[in-house]
Amino acid sequence: MSLRAHNGDQLPPPKPIPRHKGHWLWGGTFDFQRNPAEFVLEAHEKYGDVFVTRVLTGQSYFIRDPEVVNAINVTHAKHIHKPKVVKQMWKPFLGNGLVPNDGESWKRQHKLIMPAFHKTRVDAYAPTMATYTRDMVRGWTDGEQRDFQKEMMELTLRIVAKTLFDTDLSHDSETVHEAMGAIIEALIDHAQTPIPAPRWWPSKRNRRMVKALDAMDGVIERLVAARRREKKDRGDLMSHIVFATDEKGSMSDQQLRDELMTLIFAGHETTAQTLTWAWYQLATHRDALERAQREIDEVVGGRPIGEDDLRNLPYLEMCLKESLRRFPPAWIYAREAQADLRLGDYFFPKGAILAISPLATGRNAKYFDDPLDYRPERWTREFERSLPRGAYVPFAAGPRVCLGKQFAMMELRIVLGTLIQNVDINLLEGFEPDFVSAISFNPGERGMQMTVRFRDGAPVRTGDGSRRQGVSSTHAA
Repeated sequence: MSLRAHNGDQLPPPKPIPRHKGHWLWGGTFDFQRNPAEFVLEAHEKYGDVFVTRVLTGQSYFIRDPEVVNAINVTHAKHIHKPKVVKQMWKPFLGNGLVPNDGESWKRQHKLIMPAFHKTRVDAYAPTMATYTRDMVRGWTDGEQRDFQKEMMELTLRIVAKTLFDTDLSHDSETVHEAMGAIIEALIDHAQTPIPAPRWWPSKRNRRMVKALDAMDGVIERLVAARRREKKDRGDLMSHIVFATDEKGSMSDQQLRDELMTLIFAGHETTAQTLTWAWYQLATHRDALERAQREIDEVVGGRPIGEDDLRNLPYLEMCLKESLRRFPPAWIYAREAQADLRLGDYFFPKGAILAISPLATGRNAKYFDDPLDYRPERWTREFERSLPRGAYVPFAAGPRVCLGKQFAMMELRIVLGTLIQNVDINLLEGFEPDFVSAISFNPGERGMQMTVRFRDGAPVRTGDGSRRQGVSSTHAA
């Protein structure tokens, strides 16, 4: 490999990369599987911004150096693909959708789908997000205990169903909720099993997974067929995807299924976890909560939060950015080098797995003072401009930046803002969540338990006097 810069200058020799040796045969495989987030955070503290260890049969490089992260995401993105093992993990669920896809096929799909997330189309979803959140709160009873994580999973699935399909899935709600729960469970099992069982293996969990996938496929097939019969763009994401064409024509039925399944999964699970961790941090930092309440009361009052309000709610956005720094749901992602690469001061051989953890980058004390502290006010414009590219990547970056980033940030602010406006954010007395690093960073099976307490004069209680039934309902610390 040439060690010359683009201008022809000789580069200095690459820095040696510290090795986490682990087990004599399996390296860090089982240490990583036992507690992935703890392993990554501790190893970065011990070995620095780049280290290598054996995971299964290959070498995995864990990276939090901003220059290298930015090179992977942006500068050298064309030489870096999704790892084969990751594609195999996602394929039974998302097929050849944007998440596991790569190369020319990915470029075509990305180009076809990207206009669906144009700002004008996305902004039109704001009233739905506010209305559905207010409806959910109307379904709560003062003093009752609820699992906030479960509430957010149901709410974000309802929102994504309306914005993606222009339907509330009322006839399919039970099917979809059960199916998505089974699919997420199976995904976690696949991620944690070195050699996951094939689809045909007749285990109880596999049968449940296949049933769930068949159920979701049936819902998607019916909705796509109905939209094609209508031949009408209803303003939802599916309308754009169904009718999108290029020089090769429109998407095949299978590709439509894969992309819509990807959007359903990506459009609700990580959003729900982000809201859950934002709730937790505001519940345990009352000063930040009170400041956010004052901002919303002054700017919005009791009316629903609209898209036009968001630019006047900077502290609300700071709270979410800080939450994504401390507890990013998409806490780790991996790439595979398609050639020998010199990235920053380091050399990575072809075939190397390059793992980037937004959880680790966000807790790097070189760029974030007191990284374990929750301090939304750190997110000034000056601070953001001071961060090197690659230091804060909760949505990744470059060509593979999350396509729904703008959609997600609008939804997060409207939903969280509506909650701050109406209820006292709290945890059930004595409750402390778990910190589980699986497919997403989440609070575990016990969820996020809270006690419903309405704020005095909450608009969803005092607006028309009605209580309409809405949606029912370490190192990590």
